[in-house]
Amino acid sequence: MAIDEDGLAFFNSLSGRLDIKLTESPSPITDSLYNLAAPPTARIASIELRLDVFEEDKGDFRPLTDDEWNRVAFRESTIRFKGAGERVVEHRAPNGRWFTTRELAKAIEETERQTRGYSDWFGGIDVHHVFFQGIELGDDGVWSTSWGS
Repeated sequence: MAIDEDGLAFFNSLSGRLDIKLTESPSPITDSLYNLAAPPTARIASIELRLDVFEEDKGDFRPLTDDEWNRVAFRESTIRFKGAGERVVEHRAPNGRWFTTRELAKAIEETERQTRGYSDWFGGIDVHHVFFQGIELGDDGVWSTSWGS
């Protein structure tokens, strides 16, 4: 595996949030916490990964440029992501050689679409751990996305 360190470092530096829309609204776990829990009967209606660049010198976020979206982020023809329930989803690079930032984000989004429904957070789908914290390679050769709250 020939990992493009610069492309991967750029991708992992991005800030983002996984927007999960459910068939039923989540509610706070308690009055004193911001944690949300989905009802056990809720299902995923849609998932979208939104990514931004944080500019430290300005202390603010900005949208990615076209060049940043089109930048090579992962220089392999396939990538396997582990999602909720230890389910693995394989993605093939559209051009057969590498993934751009946009394509890698779409692969993560699709992995979450297929696996997030198997998560369990206080009895329902996890809608709390949605802040993108990068991807990392596991000892088994499968990548996982780190989600913060």
